[in-house]
Amino acid sequence: MRIAEQYIEQVVTGRVIVCEHVRNAVNRYLTDRANGWAFSENYAQHAIDFIEQLEHSTGDYAGKPFKLEGWQAFIVWNLFGFLNPDGSRRFTRAYVEVPRKNGKSTFSSAVMLYGLMADGESAAQVYSAATKLDQAMMVFAESVRVCQNVDWLAESLTVNNSVNNRRILYGQSVYKPLEWNPSKQDGLNTHFAVIDEYHAHPNDELYNVLRNSMGARRQPLLFTITTAGFNRESPCYKHRNYCTSVLSGAIVDDALFSVIYTLDEGDDWTDSANWAKANPNWGVSVYPRQLEQALTEAKEFVHKEVEFKTKLLNVWTDTALTWINDTTWMECAELQKLDGICYGGLDLASTGDFCAFTLYFPEYSAIRTWYFLPSEAAYKRKDAAGASIRQWIADGQIIATEGNVTDYNFIKAQIVELAQEFEIKDIAYDRFNASQLVIDLQNEGLQMFPFGQGFISMSSPTKELERLVKDGRLKHDGNPVTRWMMGNVLLASDPAGNIKINKAKSGDKVDGPVSIVMALGTAMQDAAKEKNSDFWFISL
Repeated sequence: MRIAEQYIEQVVTGRVIVCEHVRNAVNRYLTDRANGWAFSENYAQHAIDFIEQLEHSTGDYAGKPFKLEGWQAFIVWNLFGFLNPDGSRRFTRAYVEVPRKNGKSTFSSAVMLYGLMADGESAAQVYSAATKLDQAMMVFAESVRVCQNVDWLAESLTVNNSVNNRRILYGQSVYKPLEWNPSKQDGLNTHFAVIDEYHAHPNDELYNVLRNSMGARRQPLLFTITTAGFNRESPCYKHRNYCTSVLSGAIVDDALFSVIYTLDEGDDWTDSANWAKANPNWGVSVYPRQLEQALTEAKEFVHKEVEFKTKLLNVWTDTALTWINDTTWMECAELQKLDGICYGGLDLASTGDFCAFTLYFPEYSAIRTWYFLPSEAAYKRKDAAGASIRQWIADGQIIATEGNVTDYNFIKAQIVELAQEFEIKDIAYDRFNASQLVIDLQNEGLQMFPFGQGFISMSSPTKELERLVKDGRLKHDGNPVTRWMMGNVLLASDPAGNIKINKAKSGDKVDGPVSIVMALGTAMQDAAKEKNSDFWFISL
């Protein structure tokens, strides 16, 4: 029995522990074979045989033959075995998600070399592609090392790896690293391409360009392989959701192959019994001791916990530092009618960016947040979040002001109107972005207090907000803008253990959470004054 078939049998019988997505991939294979999809075992085995003639170039396995593991053989078996009625390959796109240390670069390199040399494609163009050259070089550099170290490859190929000439030539076929540059990507006629670490891409432009550049090829392959990431608004995560729908059968896409190695919903990430489920190279290049050592730090430090989950277990998290996850936040979405004393937090951003105003009602432990954004700023955004922002404007969740700069007069009028509806006692504002707006609000009779953005001022209300949410005591209206921004939050900490909301790792917006912390902090400050207890100075 061939290694791919052995792996399939092991998954079906439970001898190999895998997650639901992998079981779905195996079941899809079995169902498609049973339902009559054309399959060439000779073609599939040809690809496997080629790859196993290659050698590892680094680490303990350097110089040893590249023997495919069962999961890798399963992928190759699918990609090169299934055929369309005209005899061309069925799968033109692949999405593989697997944690670090499972041999992504080596495996991807082998697939690309097959596309260059053994696929029978005339003048093939093969690319290792990424948004940055350093990332594109990860797979390409592995291919260079293999080609230089394996005699029969060195004799068949011309390898160039200088700064100005990076390419591997095989007759008229060429294999190059490709750094995304919109002005330089015309004229591609791609046969094979690998996108490594798709989770780090800010948009799907590179993916789409490569896919569209394959139109003239009879049986191309866009091979995407990645670990999990932090940004659920990313094109990678959205594509992942599409892939899981294909795997479950909810969506039919006969040209897309997917397999995702991760934990199942509800699995205890600290339980070592689950780790092999997410790491198909368990015991081969991933060892229990490595994860056990990492787990000790993950339990001690929040940022290490996120790194452990995303990079070692392939679990998508909400932020680069776990703070308040999306499920926990949305469990608090049950806001009722509000009245009584409240406290405000006003985050004034730059002149062409988001501004956020939050009211916190201590009696109800509830918040409401209003967002303001210049309309031109909303329509300039071309990334995945841009479409959501424009929809939120249409839905009234963001107030778009005219022009390309913040309309502080409009914001003032809105806050004054809210002050007539609610009993606003104090409003905190970020003194570093203070403007005439603050003076104007004071002239309207509102009490304005500067709120420092350092650790001393931010730490206590940030921790209090987390406690309220995790205890299920904070109430909010489920505003999707706040939900998005909560998912962007990157916490920072100082040596004394103080924390604060830092800018998002993705560089995206956190104005709403900041304004919430300021409103909550102002209420806490006022409560401390009434009790004559020591508290921090919010202006620090």
